[in-house]
Amino acid sequence: MAASVDISNSAQSHPVTDLRIVLIGGRHNDILSGKSSAGNFILGQNVFDTSRRTAQSEVRQQEVFSRRVTVVDTPGWWWFWHREDTPKLNQIEIQNSVHLCPPGPHVFLLAIPVDLYLPQWVKASLKQHLKLFNADVFSHTIVLFTAVAPSTYDEKKSRIRRSPTLQWILQQCGNRKHFLNISNREDRDQVKKLLEKIETLITNNGFRHCSVDRSQGETLRKEMRDLTERASKMFDQVQKQRNKLKLQIEGRLKVLFLIRYRALCGRK
Repeated sequence: MAASVDISNSAQSHPVTDLRIVLIGGRHNDILSGKSSAGNFILGQNVFDTSRRTAQSEVRQQEVFSRRVTVVDTPGWWWFWHREDTPKLNQIEIQNSVHLCPPGPHVFLLAIPVDLYLPQWVKASLKQHLKLFNADVFSHTIVLFTAVAPSTYDEKKSRIRRSPTLQWILQQCGNRKHFLNISNREDRDQVKKLLEKIETLITNNGFRHCSVDRSQGETLRKEMRDLTERASKMFDQVQKQRNKLKLQIEGRLKVLFLIRYRALCGRK
């Protein structure tokens, strides 16, 4: 478990000029984590597509409050699924995210809607999916509670207190958290405070980023190419079978039409 560090109101007198962020999180039914929206909010521009599910890891970069901020958005997993139930290509995309911000991310922002109810058994899902990174992710993680409706700080804290699972997640992350109202894009002070918390985390980690095995990057890219090629071949085979079946059906319909036509002509 990561050591508990209170960074709720901390700020750095010497800001880090280069911040590398990876957004991670799960989903439940129609409730999305808000990762892509949070990424757009942080960067101050609509650079991530929020109209669809994130299918592959994407990286964007902007200057934010005199810092060069790199944000990687990742595919989300289903909170109630074990890792083996998550599609292999999604797992590879999640793993590959850390290779899109070399030499490695300073922080993982674990996006969780503040109103989302998470039962106890999602702990296993979270731990299993974070093992995809082969690193001590919790010591580099801040829980990013996302919200679309305004609420007071006390109301947000009350929701967390009522959720043993959220309390457990926060304990794993050293009680590091930030609330982000993604519907209030004009309030840039939310982003400024988040960046300050990230800088405090970087300082507490001795300015070390999350360790990344560079050799794994090429292996992951090869796996993605192989999976994509196999999927493409399977798609082509299915299309050929569908076209063949379509021709067979059309041929039989023509035969039936001719038989019926001749039968009708024979009656005249």
